[in-house]
Amino acid sequence: MKITYPPFGDARIAIESFLRDFGHEVIPPPPSTNRTLSIGVKYAPEFACLPLKITLGNYIEAIEKGADTILMLGGIGPCRFGYYAEVQKRILKDLGYDVEWIILDLSNGWMNLFKNIKKVVNGNNIIKVIKVLRLAWEKVLAIDEIEKIARRARPFERYKGEVDNIIRETYKKLDQADSISHVKEILLDYRETMDNIIDKNRLEDLVKIGIVGEFYVVLDHFTNFEIARRLGELGVLAENAFYIEDIVRIYIPIFRSKDIDERTKVALPYIKRSVGGEGQRTIAHTIEFAEKGFDGVIHLSPFTCMPEIVADGVLERVSKDYDIPVLTLSIDEQTGLAGVTTRIEAFIDMLKTKKKRRMAG
Repeated sequence: MKITYPPFGDARIAIESFLRDFGHEVIPPPPSTNRTLSIGVKYAPEFACLPLKITLGNYIEAIEKGADTILMLGGIGPCRFGYYAEVQKRILKDLGYDVEWIILDLSNGWMNLFKNIKKVVNGNNIIKVIKVLRLAWEKVLAIDEIEKIARRARPFERYKGEVDNIIRETYKKLDQADSISHVKEILLDYRETMDNIIDKNRLEDLVKIGIVGEFYVVLDHFTNFEIARRLGELGVLAENAFYIEDIVRIYIPIFRSKDIDERTKVALPYIKRSVGGEGQRTIAHTIEFAEKGFDGVIHLSPFTCMPEIVADGVLERVSKDYDIPVLTLSIDEQTGLAGVTTRIEAFIDMLKTKKKRRMAG
């Protein structure tokens, strides 16, 4: 079995560790590029969400490298994410690609789910399974912390690319880490290095922008045009509404926590029930950022994503009620970097002016 998976953001490090430690031969999809997107656009339905198109391109590129098995999540509900695997399976079959699918979802019952989990754990005993899960989880937590600290450091870079270089080296070490203690050592070294860059006395003076929206677009650097890095280079402190840990806790039942549902309740005056995906959470997270004193919010949404379209219709009222400007970026294969950059720069200029006026009394 030569297994691949749908990448998003830096979660690939934990996913590869998880699969390798279970004894699988992992064929990671190449980093997403315009070729990846063009492949997905060519074969996916025109109305499909952007993440479906990009991950379809990822699969085909991984199959070209020798992958014969695809690991994917599934499900049911208003968000079309639950149907990605079924749609992509049919497309790949029509294209003549003979691959096995391991789809982890409950739509076909618990027995089917356990059958697929058994394939993933690859015959390992329960002690090994727990050990592998713990290490992969520690890597998830480390990846999130690395990204959070990087957001604080980028506005103070001494030369362009300094933070990216440090992250690149840290990820290489993290990928090779074979124990929880090793992961913690790597994280400690990283914190000390970044502390030498961050000017804590100037953090409060920075314009602060929260990033909300559909999880794939928020977390995947290629899809969102590396928005966090671009904001940091413009001297802005950018913070996501959620990171990989939060998505795991939302979509994988055994990791789900009460805290996730409690955070969503603040959206109830605006959206009284789930509309699928992150729609309701987009409203809740925007309110959270306003209450934390953030200067603005950027809302990232795949074009045609119904949960985020519903959220976008409510955000204007939330923005007015909480006096927090919101910029919505709807992204598809036609979206260009130049247009996104222009809108972001104009938004930042507006926020800086507003912040100066507020600080002046």
